[in-house]
Amino acid sequence: MWYMIFSYLFYVYFKLFFNFKVAGRENLPVKTNFIIVANHSSFLDPLAMMAATRKMIYCIAMRDIYKIGWMSWFLRAVKTVPSGTSSSKAMKLLYENKNVGLFPEGGVSRDGKLKEFRRGAALLAHKTGRPIVPCAIIGTYRSLPFGKRIPKPTPITVKIGKPIFLLKEFDELIDDVYLQNGMLRVRKAVKDLLDAG
Repeated sequence: MWYMIFSYLFYVYFKLFFNFKVAGRENLPVKTNFIIVANHSSFLDPLAMMAATRKMIYCIAMRDIYKIGWMSWFLRAVKTVPSGTSSSKAMKLLYENKNVGLFPEGGVSRDGKLKEFRRGAALLAHKTGRPIVPCAIIGTYRSLPFGKRIPKPTPITVKIGKPIFLLKEFDELIDDVYLQNGMLRVRKAVKDLLDAG
């Protein structure tokens, strides 16, 4: 319940103050749950993802943030999953037909540039067969870069790309090279969305 309430409130907030736009929402799968993966250049990104998708997303959040009192309540209210033991929890959620959200750069980009992706999303996709949906969040770095506390009202756009399936053959091993190649595909899809502006 709380998730959908906050999702609506964030949508209204972004629409009023950030000229919020969403492109590609039709690319979100309707016949299966999914893993959504986005760039991370601002603390506004998870809120923008919530506002844009209109679907319940169980986002993985850094464990340290849960130490902040009010933030801990909010993170639990919107069903985030703390990092650390998130892999098994995320896999369980995916098998329960729930959607999982990841920021595979492993933290907020300090300069707003896209960093390398970690392989966690590819591993989840390979093991569960769920598609990865690439997502580009544009404008949040200009609004609230790392180290700032008050966002500036600049335009924010969320672009949702077409799902990517990282399926393997029945007897094919999932090794580091296989996972890395998968995440390179996903990173390229996110970068292409960002570059398109």
